[in-house]
Order: sequence, then C-alpha cells, then structure tokens
Amino acid sequence: MMEALAQTVDPRKISDGFNHGRWDMPWELLVIGLGVVLIGVAIASAMRWWKERYTNPSALVLFSALARKAGLGWGDRILLWRISRSRGLSSPIALLLARGALEQHSKAYRKQLSGFTDTRVKRRIAHIQANLFGPTS
Repeated sequence: MMEALAQTVDPRKISDGFNHGRWDMPWELLVIGLGVVLIGVAIASAMRWWKERYTNPSALVLFSALARKAGLGWGDRILLWRISRSRGLSSPIALLLARGALEQHSKAYRKQLSGFTDTRVKRRIAHIQANLFGPTS
C-alpha cells in the first residue's frame, strides 16, 4: 500500500496543490505521516519517563514515602493532601516539615468546613501534629 501511495505522489508537485488552492495529495499519506510522527513522540516520551522515573520522584510520591515513614495512615495523608490543594501549595511536604505551616494551613482549611466536619478535622490534625512533632507544650 505504501508503494502505491509513494508512486501516486511526486514530491516535486506537492506544493503545486497548495499553490493553486486545491489538494491533490491523497489523505491516506497525510494520515500515515501524522500517525508515524505521533508514535515517535509517544515512544520518545515513554523513554524519557522510563529514564527519569527513579531519578526524579514526583512530589506526591516523595510526600507519601515521608508520611509513611512518619507513621501517618492513608486518611491522614489524604487530609494533608486536601489541605495543601485547598491552600494552593505545590506540595504537601511543607506540612510535614513545619508545625507552624501545618497549623496555619489547617486553620484556613477548617474555616471552609461545616461544624461537625471541622471538629473531626481538628482532632485529626492534632493527631497528625502529635505524630510528627510530638505533644504540644
């Protein structure tokens, strides 16, 4: 099929179709060319991801590993992730590193919640703070 397409299109005459306002090139050739380019881009992208997947872990993977080491369960990790998203943080890692950051962002997050949910979140945040930084003095 490729041979038949190659024989029907003279490379020197491709621009003639554009110059005279008509399209003389077979659509199949254009679709095949576009498909080859897309497959090439997909392969290059996959190869780049494969090389960098362990050398440059995403912030979420790093956050999950740090939170797991700190003894936080899935619920606590998801809560910290929600707080960081609602506050516009690029990563929830900052909440694990500084008590002040966790307090400030959790208070602002709790203002968005209803009374019952706010109370539950406040208890969970206190539990997370105790796990990460020890009991409050």
